[in-house]
Amino acid sequence: MLDNFLIWLDDRTGIPSLMHKLRHWTVPAAPCGRFLTVMTAFAFFLQVLTGILLWTFYSPSAQTAWESLFYLQFILPGGWLLRGIHHFSAQLLVVLLGLRFLGLVFSGQYRPPREFVFWTVFAMLLFSLASCLTGDLLSWTLSGFSATLVRVRFLQMLPFIGEPLFRMAAGGTEFGTLTLPRFLVLHILVFGGGFFLLLVLSLFFEYRSLSLNTGIHSRPAKTKRIPLFPDEILKHSLCAFAVMAAVLLLVYHKPLLHTLRPDTFPLKENLPREASLGVPVGAPADPAGFYDASRPEWSFRALYHFCNLKYTDKEGKETDVFPGERKYIPVFVVTGSTALYVLLLPLIGRFFIGHCFNVLVIAGLFGSLCYLTYASYYHDYADPSMQSFRDDEAAAEREAERAVELCLTTAIPPTGALTLTQNDPYLQGPVLYKQHCAVCHPFAPLEGEAEHPDFKPVPCDTPKAPNLYNPVRKEWIAGFLDAKKIRSADYFGNTKFASGSMADWTRGTLREILKDEEDGDKQLDRLADFLVSEARREAPRPVSEPLTAAQAELFTTFDCGQCHKTYAPDSKAMNAPDLRGYFSRDWLIGIIANPESGRFYGVPNGKKGNDAMPAFRLNEAEAVLSQTEIELLTDWLRGKWHRFRKVPPAEAKMQPVE
Repeated sequence: MLDNFLIWLDDRTGIPSLMHKLRHWTVPAAPCGRFLTVMTAFAFFLQVLTGILLWTFYSPSAQTAWESLFYLQFILPGGWLLRGIHHFSAQLLVVLLGLRFLGLVFSGQYRPPREFVFWTVFAMLLFSLASCLTGDLLSWTLSGFSATLVRVRFLQMLPFIGEPLFRMAAGGTEFGTLTLPRFLVLHILVFGGGFFLLLVLSLFFEYRSLSLNTGIHSRPAKTKRIPLFPDEILKHSLCAFAVMAAVLLLVYHKPLLHTLRPDTFPLKENLPREASLGVPVGAPADPAGFYDASRPEWSFRALYHFCNLKYTDKEGKETDVFPGERKYIPVFVVTGSTALYVLLLPLIGRFFIGHCFNVLVIAGLFGSLCYLTYASYYHDYADPSMQSFRDDEAAAEREAERAVELCLTTAIPPTGALTLTQNDPYLQGPVLYKQHCAVCHPFAPLEGEAEHPDFKPVPCDTPKAPNLYNPVRKEWIAGFLDAKKIRSADYFGNTKFASGSMADWTRGTLREILKDEEDGDKQLDRLADFLVSEARREAPRPVSEPLTAAQAELFTTFDCGQCHKTYAPDSKAMNAPDLRGYFSRDWLIGIIANPESGRFYGVPNGKKGNDAMPAFRLNEAEAVLSQTEIELLTDWLRGKWHRFRKVPPAEAKMQPVE
């Protein structure tokens, strides 16, 4: 019955006959280069498979592209693995094609009659690089956006056709929502589809050439044929396994390196496990800004460094070898000439002397690429002059982590995740402080204190005002009640208040009070605690929440009401800030907007109490900062922002479900 079924199936479909032929199919014996071809084909298969799956979750627009990546990395089960395999298989594809290219040249197998094999391999290498370039923008991250914009702007250097080509690629005069669909088409259909056609042609030319030539001397020879099953299939399977193992190793490289050297390769402990696996999710791109520290991927690093080569003149000044108006030379002239020479390699190598010349030139080019790539990384990460680049890169990484945190704790609005980062005190506070406050106010750990992990120091070249580093805490507020600290550079040391009434009070009246009062030190400590509790409020306490007798007695004991407005009924409004709600959110917003108001340094006798602080929002017409910016700066100074906290499974079981 089985035989009858197989006869019927073979009569209708021919499948049994085909399987029989495949079992006895022989292929020409090939050198080791065949295995690189198999590995290339499998890497491209991974690209296609994972690319289709990623495409089903990707939305190409300025408000949804980065958000798609976030969903894939942190929400979709196994999405981080898909992204990792797709990314690293693309990088490995470039490596495999580069090795295949070098193998053809050094073994002489690029020479006739195998020139079409060589040309298709070279074309696949170019298409794989172009696919990496277009894929970099699709992530719509800060680095990918800026780096791709720089590379595509090189088109504008071309006469006549440059500007139309840029507009065609960008979908307008600038990168935006229309750019992403165009790059998606280029990435999938043009370069992906073109690569597939080139791969088929390469396999065809490779198969056909084996019966004509197996050596470097281009003499026809009959090639030995070997069975495809099972030996060749097993070897091909091992090649595919090696590619998959290498890709997975790259996907998991961060946890593996952390296991070997935890201090050198730390993980992102405050984020979910997916943040340390696969490809990191960068900060969302901001088309209105530009990230100066952006760099291309490793495969374009050599060209990047070559374009930015410098030389030292007689005066010791560094000058660009290719200034802005001459960038077209390395980008188009040098690379175009090199590509043309590579295409002519089979013709030049027809003779043995030409082949030797080609080998020397390609070896020199490969060595130059390796050196320029190394020099680029060394310059960025080891050169002392590039510290600003490393600081910008660290800030961008913090912004990326923060963007993920915000999306994990807050619903992403229709305008995209960029809106969350633009309205986040943790990210915008340091920027605003550096622009408007760091001219006078230092922002660094107080003397003898360690750096807070959430407060990165902001440099101040000419400190002329108190250090506002992490101010809503007892250690900082109590410094104003210490005769030595208040005169230090962290407080009034660089201001006229160093010899003012407050500093004199700590050295005179306060000392006398502490001597006369039996528990004066404890009361002073309670006063500091009370001021801290005020600073943690959103606004001064309402009338419905009066002071206790013990709290009211503190202001009377230390005679604060002689200069400051307090909750005590006997306080006077003089030339010192109001202590009601001292350093609360409402208090800080007010003093930033207008320090000369009667609540702070405005005085009834006409004498200016403020040292040098300007009004940042005296009125709508003269506003230096918007109300939103003042609130962001205030919330950052007070440490008020949402944080995502990764909860261990055991602890999660103990928490109530909301």
